[in-house]
Amino acid sequence: MDGPIPTPTDPILTLAQWLSPGFPIGAFAYSSGLEQAIADKALTPATVEDWLSDMLRDGNGLSDALLIRAAASGTDPQDVDETARAFCPSRERLLEIDAQGAAFCDQLRTNWGIDITDLTYPVALGVGIKHLDLPLTMSVQMYLHAWVSAVVAACQRLMALGQTEAQRIVAALAPLCSKIAHQSETQTLDDLTSQSFAADIAAMRHETLSPRIFRT
Repeated sequence: MDGPIPTPTDPILTLAQWLSPGFPIGAFAYSSGLEQAIADKALTPATVEDWLSDMLRDGNGLSDALLIRAAASGTDPQDVDETARAFCPSRERLLEIDAQGAAFCDQLRTNWGIDITDLTYPVALGVGIKHLDLPLTMSVQMYLHAWVSAVVAACQRLMALGQTEAQRIVAALAPLCSKIAHQSETQTLDDLTSQSFAADIAAMRHETLSPRIFRT
């Protein structure tokens, strides 16, 4: 049946679909610089949890949370999008949020009837949340948790990280995803910052890594 998809009564179902690994935005193709860190032996199975914890607290985790919240709270999406692009610490980080955002916009426009195009991923998600009046803090929590799941899966493809340990890491970082989502409730784009320097440098260097599996 053509036309916009009806929104389920329970918003969790919409968020679960949007943030599912099966949602066609190509999340499986990006490692957020982790491939370079693993190649440098700076990241090992024993340090994955700490590395991702730093990225959540001091890097793209918190910054994406603030961008989602700004776009969902009524700030002009184009202004938020310009900030998101300007704030990217590397070319590949920009590629990551730009390509996934374009694919996310395509899905919202085609299947949910939301007039949206050419926005970065966190901003596009924020616009979708606003249009469907989805719970904002829950949305940020689920976005961060989906990111953790995706990059842990990337680590499994790059190192000897077993399924049980991978799931332990995802579960261990879930409370931090929740904490950051709630922390962002009292913050604005004026609080944007990034201090995950090792992760940012790895993302910068990844574009010359050869051979490589991931786009970032």
